[in-house]
Amino acid sequence: MDWSDEKLQSVLESFEEHRIHLLQFMKAIRDLKDEYGITPDPELGTAVVGCFGRHTEGRDLMSCLLISNGFNVVSSKRDESIEDIVGRCVDPTVTVLCLSVQTTYDCPDLYSVSGMLEESGVRDRIILNIGGAPITKQMADKMCCDVYGGTAAESVRAIKEAVLRMRKKS
Repeated sequence: MDWSDEKLQSVLESFEEHRIHLLQFMKAIRDLKDEYGITPDPELGTAVVGCFGRHTEGRDLMSCLLISNGFNVVSSKRDESIEDIVGRCVDPTVTVLCLSVQTTYDCPDLYSVSGMLEESGVRDRIILNIGGAPITKQMADKMCCDVYGGTAAESVRAIKEAVLRMRKKS
């Protein structure tokens, strides 16, 4: 483990132990990425991270956590359509789709995401995670999510494990 890995681990632990706030965490990850060039692990592939409406905090948090865990990340634009977000998943390097919602108002369209991935012919290689304050384990199951976590950090750990399991099978 080199100096940048130690700093990254320290920032992750500080965030997960609630010793630093969300904005401090996201700034620290951006600074580490800029200073040390956090290099994505090619085995993990690319994660597409999307949000709905004006809710970008969940998208940004998931992006930072995924980057810090070795994923290449492509973030959606604010107000990008679900069709466009799912369309990014046809890139063969994409292994993960994470969607973040803030209110139950955003949720009805989310029940069709897995089917949209299926129609695009990529569902078998995409780990799907949908989260945010209103999402429960039961809702995630009904949305055909592959992983669920009560927190963003739990979700990212589960995502990474799922991607590595999927890679071992192929």
